[in-house]
Amino acid sequence: MSKESRIDEQIQHFYDNVPNVGDALPLKEYLLKHEDSRMAWYLLGKEYEGKGDSAKATYCFAQAGEIYEAFESKPAPHLPENKTKKKSGWKKWTAVLLVPLLLVGGAIVAIRELLPEADDTAAIETNVPESPAASARASPAPKPAVGSKPAPLPAGVIPPDQIAGAPGPDDQGRSVLGETLTSKPSRQPRLVVAVPKLGKWNDWVKGGKPIATVTSDRESGLAGIQWFDPKWCDCKPEDGKAAAKLVEGWKPLQEEKLALRSAVIRYKEQTGKWPDSPEAMAGDYPKNTMAGWSESMSPWFDELKAVLADKKDGKIPQTAGWPDQTGPGSGHGAPAGTLAPMAEHPMEIIVDKSNHRLAVVSGDVILRNYEVGLGGDKTPEGKFFISEKVKDPNGSSTGAFGSRGMTLSHTRYGIHGTDEPDSMGKDESLGCVRMKTEDIEELYDLVPMGTPVTIAEGGLPDELRAPPERFRLPTTQNETNPHKVYDWLG
Repeated sequence: MSKESRIDEQIQHFYDNVPNVGDALPLKEYLLKHEDSRMAWYLLGKEYEGKGDSAKATYCFAQAGEIYEAFESKPAPHLPENKTKKKSGWKKWTAVLLVPLLLVGGAIVAIRELLPEADDTAAIETNVPESPAASARASPAPKPAVGSKPAPLPAGVIPPDQIAGAPGPDDQGRSVLGETLTSKPSRQPRLVVAVPKLGKWNDWVKGGKPIATVTSDRESGLAGIQWFDPKWCDCKPEDGKAAAKLVEGWKPLQEEKLALRSAVIRYKEQTGKWPDSPEAMAGDYPKNTMAGWSESMSPWFDELKAVLADKKDGKIPQTAGWPDQTGPGSGHGAPAGTLAPMAEHPMEIIVDKSNHRLAVVSGDVILRNYEVGLGGDKTPEGKFFISEKVKDPNGSSTGAFGSRGMTLSHTRYGIHGTDEPDSMGKDESLGCVRMKTEDIEELYDLVPMGTPVTIAEGGLPDELRAPPERFRLPTTQNETNPHKVYDWLG
């Protein structure tokens, strides 16, 4: 029987055993060249897993074998005997999804050191050295596909269209890397960065060390990985300084986007309508939902407003889009992986009475963790929200309440500065939350009016988190309120 006849027989077997599969015959020529690819099985399994088809995903992962084990850090699933008797007929699964992956949905990427046999299912461009054992098993090298080899990330490069956070080279980290490999093809690099854990939280401030860049070409199918961290690749990595510098510039812009998105949603909660202009949110007291406005926020605001305007039911969406196509180029790079919750959830404040900490969180990402002064039993527990923001309360930046104050739910409790910085970590207030000047001024700019505040015992780590350069919003608005005498229980 000729090879072509055998492929025809396999395709027919595939039709007989797998329902709802489109016409595979146009792939016959491709199948003549590519009969087996464990990486393609793995990627196909990820596609079915994403669609919720666990049965097909399990079958694909079983065929992927050690590729699945390398990326998922667990044994590949085993199939019952009756599922494996006609294995050759199932090889068309590889081909059935190869065209969607190459032309529509994602890149086919093969890492040589993970493959027991070399194949040319996709072009491979990587700085991972091939092990001697793999070289001995490998078949002749495939012809390179047409396309550009992913180059090292130079200073000033077009920034990533996605930055995925991975906690480490463990089960969760490998899963994030696998998801990044199967994401949409893009000539822009997708950057995977380390995001260590801080207790139960993903650590935003300490995160960002480059792990790898992934690039794929929709037209040629060329895909590549460039490693920066030897813990992940067991190789001699490239210099990651340029990528690290890019992440340093990316973080503050993502914080601006998150501050803007949080403010838009909190404004809707407070007023019942979406804001129609920057001035509606960053106005003079008391219309100071935001403490300022940056130049990059204007195009992001227009984009976000268009998304939110379609919400006719008046409900606050948990996810309301993540403006990413306009604004300065270095603002691109939507968070993904373990950083995805930052893009999905507006900011909240948590106060931990047991260890005198105040944190700003978004989903399971902890953005800041400050030391604060409290009042012991005098500090109430429960859920509140920021109902007022004011600069220089009672006309002074050095008085008892410092340079910034935020009222909690229209009560006499507040989060404010202090003229007693030695009270941090102690229970010396009459119930309010005291903060150091540099901390309260950053918090004031970062979180909008309407931000939820939860005060409880426990829940936050002891380790403090604040970046060397604090978050600040440019402002020309007047946020003072000289007509009121503040009497917070400071």
